[in-house]
Amino acid sequence: MKSSNINTILQIVAILFLVIIGYMSFSSGSNWKIIKSELERAREELETSKDTLAVTKANLKTSIKEISKLKLQKDLITHKRDSIVLEFERKNAKDWEDLTSIKNSIEETNIRIKMEQKLLDSLFGI
Repeated sequence: MKSSNINTILQIVAILFLVIIGYMSFSSGSNWKIIKSELERAREELETSKDTLAVTKANLKTSIKEISKLKLQKDLITHKRDSIVLEFERKNAKDWEDLTSIKNSIEETNIRIKMEQKLLDSLFGI
């Protein structure tokens, strides 16, 4: 009888272990589903971030072009201002050396203005 009780107890313990192992395997299966859904969500967020990054990169390139256009416009206005100042100085110059240096400065400024105007025109597609 003792061996029968021991066998019964061992069978109960074995069934209990099987139930625990079965529960763990089924619950781990649902964990895999959760992990898989989280990975899928992370993949979707990564794709969204990738698209956002591409749009931001395109906007940045456009902004850089606009900044360079504005810089060229500023340089053009500065050179025109310098040209006007030099023209005023030329009208008010008293000796030949002043006139010669002013003439050379005006020529250089005009050359720069023409070059920057061409560059600006090409950027604006004129």
